[in-house]
Amino acid sequence: MEPNAMGRIVLDQWNALPRHFAHVQLDQVQLMPDHFHAIIILAGGIGSTLRADATAAAGPTTDGSGATEGAGPGTNARPNGTRPGSLGAIIGAFKSGTTYHMNRLAGTPGQRYWQPGFHDRVIRVTYGEFERIARYIAQNPSKWW
Repeated sequence: MEPNAMGRIVLDQWNALPRHFAHVQLDQVQLMPDHFHAIIILAGGIGSTLRADATAAAGPTTDGSGATEGAGPGTNARPNGTRPGSLGAIIGAFKSGTTYHMNRLAGTPGQRYWQPGFHDRVIRVTYGEFERIARYIAQNPSKWW
């Protein structure tokens, strides 16, 4: 799949995340016509690593996968705001950057391109879960058509 100008903005903004968040490593990524899959690795303190499959979609998502939905507007999951450096802050910066550049390209100030919140899932390295999810992301385009 070859991305259009909007898709290139999404990929460029995603690939820029490690420059803004030193603890971020990017892994598998797949841009789809109406959603986006990626594996992001957050290097934590004391040698811990958290891997998360963050999926942001342009519309409602009802895949039944059991993934938890990130806090969106109107929820009180974090009444004092998103913690700096958290997955929510990273995805928020990504969505904000892509929306800004998409609106500049399209001449549509204020247009929203992302659904509120996001679906995330902590990936356990044991039992081959990381490999299974990476394979799912890589093969997702073949299931689209």
